[in-house]
Amino acid sequence: MDTVINKIVGMGVPGIMLLVAISMTGLSGAAAITAALALLGPGGMIGGIITLVAAGMIASAISEYGFDMIFKSVINRMYERGETRHSIIEKINKGPWSSKLKTKAISDLNRHS
Repeated sequence: MDTVINKIVGMGVPGIMLLVAISMTGLSGAAAITAALALLGPGGMIGGIITLVAAGMIASAISEYGFDMIFKSVINRMYERGETRHSIIEKINKGPWSSKLKTKAISDLNRHS
C-alpha cells in the first residue's frame, strides 16, 4: 500500500483529483480510471487527462509563486490580449462553477484591477 500512496503523492494535486473522481464512479479497475478521467474534463478521457495536467501545472505555480501573484499575472495578460474587465466578468459568470466561486473570482478581479 505504501507504494501506491507514494505514487499518488508523487502526482500531487492531480493524484488527489483522480483519486476522488475514481471514488465517485462506484467502479473498480480500468473501468474506474476510464470513468474518472471522463468525469474530470470535457471531451471524455482526453479532456480528463488535459484537466489533470493543467491542474498539476497550476498547483505547482501556486505553490511556487502564491495565488495572488498568479491571479494578478493572468488578469494582466488577459488585459494585454485585449480583454476588458467587463468581458472577463462575463466569462466568469458563464463558467460552469458555483456562484460562490464566481463571486470570489470577481471579488479578486476587482481587488487586482
